[in-house]
Amino acid sequence: MVKKILLIPVVFVLLTASQTWAITGLGIGVRGGVVQGYKCDKLNLLPTGQKDWLKNMPMIGAHLKVGTLRVIHLEASLEYAWKEQTLDLPGSVRAKFSISDLSLNGTAKYMFSLLAIKPYVGAGAGIHKLAYGISNDEFSVYIPEDENKLGLHAVAGLLLSVPAVPLELMAEARYTTVQTKETSTRYATFLAGLTYKLP
Repeated sequence: MVKKILLIPVVFVLLTASQTWAITGLGIGVRGGVVQGYKCDKLNLLPTGQKDWLKNMPMIGAHLKVGTLRVIHLEASLEYAWKEQTLDLPGSVRAKFSISDLSLNGTAKYMFSLLAIKPYVGAGAGIHKLAYGISNDEFSVYIPEDENKLGLHAVAGLLLSVPAVPLELMAEARYTTVQTKETSTRYATFLAGLTYKLP
């Protein structure tokens, strides 16, 4: 009898913990958006006045969402941003300059629950593979970073999630800094995404 009484608080704690830390939702989805204000060391090679073409750089990606607590969502995402532009270089040379950023990211988001619309803030880290290239009819130079780079980011956004509907919509703003050699590469991303909630 004493053993049964002692088991009651143990069972209570285990049940409470399992409910608190249980996975509340899984989802997979796609995302897309635009990268703005891209600033990196490699752009210093370009003539003054020809760096503005990176004001808007397209981005596409996919993500996996894991709900652990009711107010915390964990998210893994794979994203690819890229752009090409023909520029006028010194010596009356025209060349195509290309840039790409492939990243694998992890983000923790804190949800402020307001019925179907949930504002959120969060932070995370990612591994970025940055690559740059210059080419024309006479030459082609590919300038990869020598290794994958660590990036840190902060996010804020809105999530639209209706319980009876298996789809979620999100709109998000994110600021990223990537630890490159001389000064960090920095940019903002504005994106939207669609998530299918797994049963």
